[in-house]
Amino acid sequence: FWPAVPFPPCPILMLGQAAPSVRRRWRWSSCFRATLLVVAGVLQLMGGSAPWSSYTYVAPSAAELVPKSPEMTSRAAQVRSEEVFSKRLLAPGDVVDMLKAQPSPMLIDVRTPRQVYDMTGSETLEKAIIEPLDSWVNDGTPTPALRIAQEFGRKIILFCTAGPKSTLAWEFLRAHDIDAYVVDGGFKAWQAAGLPTEVHTFPLSQLEERKRPGLGMEDAFTDAAFGSADSTEK
Repeated sequence: FWPAVPFPPCPILMLGQAAPSVRRRWRWSSCFRATLLVVAGVLQLMGGSAPWSSYTYVAPSAAELVPKSPEMTSRAAQVRSEEVFSKRLLAPGDVVDMLKAQPSPMLIDVRTPRQVYDMTGSETLEKAIIEPLDSWVNDGTPTPALRIAQEFGRKIILFCTAGPKSTLAWEFLRAHDIDAYVVDGGFKAWQAAGLPTEVHTFPLSQLEERKRPGLGMEDAFTDAAFGSADSTEK
């Protein structure tokens, strides 16, 4: 009644009827494919546990915020070794060109008022805004103005006296999803290039020795923690 319909040969039955050499080749091929799958799985696991993918940002410690300290120097060197940082490092001349763009970038001096006063005689880059990294770390977040600037397409350019502190500030902003650039060599490189600067007048209250809240530290920080004359960046 039903028409005779030929069924396709069963691969398993065909393998059983095949010559021993064919069966051996099939077993080796299957073993090889299984090995590749295992190796691929191991590589995927290794990739998932790579140092950067499992990296958790930790804000700078009190020691890492002290200019010229070994802790700041070491951490800054580690950040500067990252390829992504090298793409955000600008020579002073490049900064001048970037400042001509619209909307105009924000030029941020990440030193405390005391550091600006002691390190460069209250002198900073022309049209710069004083936004200490120390305050960001204390608050656990950058000031809202920086995030708003990014949302409106304004570039953010950071600098300090010579570079280490602005490098840590760049790392902090990156951890908070804010893109920024860093002036290579900081104020010293800018001044050496003969570019315009200006002198800030700070209230005495901003220059006095004070106790620094947060960071789990209860002891008072002396002038060195805020950049005394004997604690300047290299």
